[in-house]
Amino acid sequence: MAHFLQSLFEEVRPYARRFRRNEKELFLQFAAKHLKNWGFETELLEKQGKLFGSINWLKSVNLSTKATAPEYIILAHYDTPTILPPWIEPLSRLIGHSRILILNLAVLAILLLFGSFNGILGWIGVALWASFLLMLIPNPKNFNDNTSGVMGLLYLAKQIGANPEYREKVQFVLVDNEELLLTGADHLRDIWNERGFPYQKAKIISLDCIGWGDVPVIVRNGDSRVGEELIELFQAKEEQSKLINLGIMPINDNYVFRDTGAVVVTFMNPAKWTGGYYIKNIHLPLDNKIDMNKVAWVGDRVAEYIAKGA
Repeated sequence: MAHFLQSLFEEVRPYARRFRRNEKELFLQFAAKHLKNWGFETELLEKQGKLFGSINWLKSVNLSTKATAPEYIILAHYDTPTILPPWIEPLSRLIGHSRILILNLAVLAILLLFGSFNGILGWIGVALWASFLLMLIPNPKNFNDNTSGVMGLLYLAKQIGANPEYREKVQFVLVDNEELLLTGADHLRDIWNERGFPYQKAKIISLDCIGWGDVPVIVRNGDSRVGEELIELFQAKEEQSKLINLGIMPINDNYVFRDTGAVVVTFMNPAKWTGGYYIKNIHLPLDNKIDMNKVAWVGDRVAEYIAKGA
């Protein structure tokens, strides 16, 4: 399957930036075509967000394969982010993304500290605040975040599609607007609730940033039987694999479905502060590398998990 992944990546590369609606539509047409070729029926699940009940806000378009009562749901957000200020990267390497609350408080403290001074320190504070203007610029590459997760989902869909008896058991969803406060996942949950769709009974696994990093990490937000079962398979192949609990800290679409025990699978690196983890070059133009072996490794572990429970 390594050849398949490399070939698939070359096809996905023209759609590496999926920030504007027209960029997203072109990618979804590409993904839907492949999923249909592999034997899946697909549908677009759309919802127009509202502010104060009446003002149009953010529209989400999620692409889903069809299943009546799936036992497994595989998610991957397909939208891509804007650029973060580059000084956040070394701070993340110090304390880790897995301490998001601490990171945010540290950033706020730094900005308030420098912003309260005059002279050179005051100008440093202004420069730090101005650096957030980069967040208005779409990130150009996004190979790891989250082209790798998209490829992992398609890699799994290719395998599942070859086994017709599994197609009803496993549902695949490409989720919109993860980078904007997990809005796409919120809309997906709303649509499923309106339809009475039994997603609560499924084991939900999200794939995000699985193309780069040293340590396979499974992130849960609270109790998760899925996480406990997956970590056994992961550690059997890679002893350093970790299962971490971020509680109320949302870092991925799995947080929206945390009550079902949903998890996100990713690769991270250990931070300097013991116990923390960070994702290298996330939300930066330097996000330009992807290791097909890592994508395949995660896909194979999830496929093994599905086969074990099917």
